[in-house]
Amino acid sequence: MKKLVLITALSSLVLVMCKSPNEKKNVQSEGTTTQIEKVTHEIKTAETVFSSQDIRPGNLAVTSNGRLFVTMNPLVAPTTKVFELNKDGKNVSYPNDEYATGVNSILKAVIGIRADSKDNLWLLDMGAKQFVIWDTKNEKLVKTIAIPEAVIKPASFLQDFIIDEKHNRVIIADMTQGDLKSAPEPAFIVINTENGEAKRMAQNHPSMMPEMEGGFALNPIAIDPKFNWVYFGALHGKTMYRVPASSFNSDEELVNTIERFGVKSFSDGMAVDKNGNVYVTNVVDGEIGLSTKEAYTTLAKIPEGQSWPDGLYVADDGFIYGTVDQLNRTAALNNGEDVSTGPYLVVKTKLLK
Repeated sequence: MKKLVLITALSSLVLVMCKSPNEKKNVQSEGTTTQIEKVTHEIKTAETVFSSQDIRPGNLAVTSNGRLFVTMNPLVAPTTKVFELNKDGKNVSYPNDEYATGVNSILKAVIGIRADSKDNLWLLDMGAKQFVIWDTKNEKLVKTIAIPEAVIKPASFLQDFIIDEKHNRVIIADMTQGDLKSAPEPAFIVINTENGEAKRMAQNHPSMMPEMEGGFALNPIAIDPKFNWVYFGALHGKTMYRVPASSFNSDEELVNTIERFGVKSFSDGMAVDKNGNVYVTNVVDGEIGLSTKEAYTTLAKIPEGQSWPDGLYVADDGFIYGTVDQLNRTAALNNGEDVSTGPYLVVKTKLLK
């Protein structure tokens, strides 16, 4: 299906660059040309807070009262697209079966998920090309926001996004490269949350491009809790960039204010806490790490035998949460052989002070 084509495109590139920690020696021997300056300290293992043989979380969101929601990556053809985990001791489709479960569900293909300051859950449905905003307190639909075709490329991949409540925007990191053929045409898709107006911005800016031949472009994106800075980078990039959140009024202002922030790992997820610490997933070494101006620092390892730390989310309880979904072990990304072995996890580790 078209909505899955980008994920199935990673294939042999993922095999070399994004193997599990236990396969690191093979990665080294195959000759990674782009090196990362890496600083380590006392390294711990992230704590497992959810484990399942069946539910394979892609991305996640945590509300202010601790409710935990996850999306299921469309790659695994899930029957249920979104779950609330451990609600009254159970894992249930969310917001309900009509929206999330079955071939005729309202939600079609969801990876991106975030909660706003009012605990509304924002679901980026890349299958239906729209946002579904759901009130988790009163359990009702707030609204939907369509993503206009004019800002979408044939190879667009509408996955990671941020909510900028200060400037009434959502910003999607469109990596593109979803048709297996096209060169990357990454861009920000910026949508006004009040009137639905949308723009495609900073397309093909150097900060969005992969730093290795054949690599994948703009993917992880995050915004600080005060909505001052937007952080981003390429999946196959070792450089973290940032831009003022106020700069998305015009393309000229945006491209003129993008700046290099620091060092990161090859990463699929990113998050920022209230102290300005920027966290990233390290899909090569199986870690949650910290990106600074000087270096990349390992914060916590994922559990032994696991691979591909994916989405990250800063919660109000002093922890950063992450999904671990073994994406690189699926048949589509492993030359047709599925070597995935459950369980699949949600983990957490303490935020830096």
